Amino acid sequence: MMRLYLLILLSFLACSSEAGPTDPDKLAYFRETYEESRSDFRKECELRSTAGANLTTLPVASQSDSDLTIDLCYLPATDHQDRILIITSGVHGIEGLAGSTIQRFFMAQLLPGNLSRTGILLIHSVNPFGFRNERRVTENNVDLNRNFATSPALFSTRNEGYADINEFLNPEERVSTSTLADWSFGIRALLNIARHSMQTLRRAALQGQYDHPRGVFFGGSTFEPQKAILEPVLRKFTANATSVMLIDLHTGYGTRGKMHLRNAHPDQSQLKAIETVYSGFQIDYGAQNNFYAPTGEFVVYVGQLLKPGVTYVPMLFEFGTLDSQTMTGSIASIHNMILENAGFHHNYAHEGDRINVKRRFREHFYPESAIWRTSLLTSCEEILPRIIDRFNSLETGERP
Repeated sequence: MMRLYLLILLSFLACSSEAGPTDPDKLAYFRETYEESRSDFRKECELRSTAGANLTTLPVASQSDSDLTIDLCYLPATDHQDRILIITSGVHGIEGLAGSTIQRFFMAQLLPGNLSRTGILLIHSVNPFGFRNERRVTENNVDLNRNFATSPALFSTRNEGYADINEFLNPEERVSTSTLADWSFGIRALLNIARHSMQTLRRAALQGQYDHPRGVFFGGSTFEPQKAILEPVLRKFTANATSVMLIDLHTGYGTRGKMHLRNAHPDQSQLKAIETVYSGFQIDYGAQNNFYAPTGEFVVYVGQLLKPGVTYVPMLFEFGTLDSQTMTGSIASIHNMILENAGFHHNYAHEGDRINVKRRFREHFYPESAIWRTSLLTSCEEILPRIIDRFNSLETGERP
């Protein structure tokens, strides 16, 4: 066990060794704040107004900030529209830094030449509070990707395993990032793994929970404002579609520098279209590879809003940062989540601890590495034109 723990400790302290190209032209798309990202998203959309692009700004109510918005850029089909592509960013606030970059790069470099049948809707910063404040969650500590559903029965969902590890996940004390504190976390993580298994730990922690409002992965006790804001938008833009493709952009999970395609809730009625559009690309389904199936997931909710007979092709794009598919990376990932959440609710032992935790958290979801950032947009450059072309050519039956 000591040897294993030493490996984990080294993963906390060592910088990831990376190899790969950097591209200054791609790096120029990256921004460092919510304000810069939003401003440039709006500019990119307005540059395409002559092609029919329309920009809409939707305010998000807040008790502490009067300037939070979800921004929509809609590019209509040039002929009759029977399908729509939706690309969303910032469901997990801080992850919007990378998601916004992809959306702006897409508008500038990857827009399909033929939009005769397919409209495109880009939804920027679903969780603007988390984006601006570099948290994953909303102002109410709610993980939005555990908060979307068509029925409030979602909030009666019980995560039986969470209570067993609640004390481990949500320490009620000021945060210290001293070497001793990090050693202590690693030992406690290993003890929990030995007792419950890594798969059980991942599932209990990441599935979502509705009983601990200050805990990590809290899905809420009621719907966040984004549901009421976005539901009429989604119904409007999908009302006449026979086919809908949704790409929800995230960072954090998986092999560093690799794009992971995830669908936690594959519906049998969707599989044929998904496998056609994403042929040749690996998809993480459900419980495969120790994957977890969260409740209240945005991509599932959107599918529930569609009319019967609509072909739906949902996918979550997640770009890896910490090799979290491994034991060492998974522990490092959970550690960052715990520290950030505990620091927010219980403060820090010293100012240096706050700075350290915020730095680690930002690096977790938005690495500074020029190699990582180049790889992010290179992956999008490789996959997006191919899947959009396949979606445009997808054969679908007439909607009843």
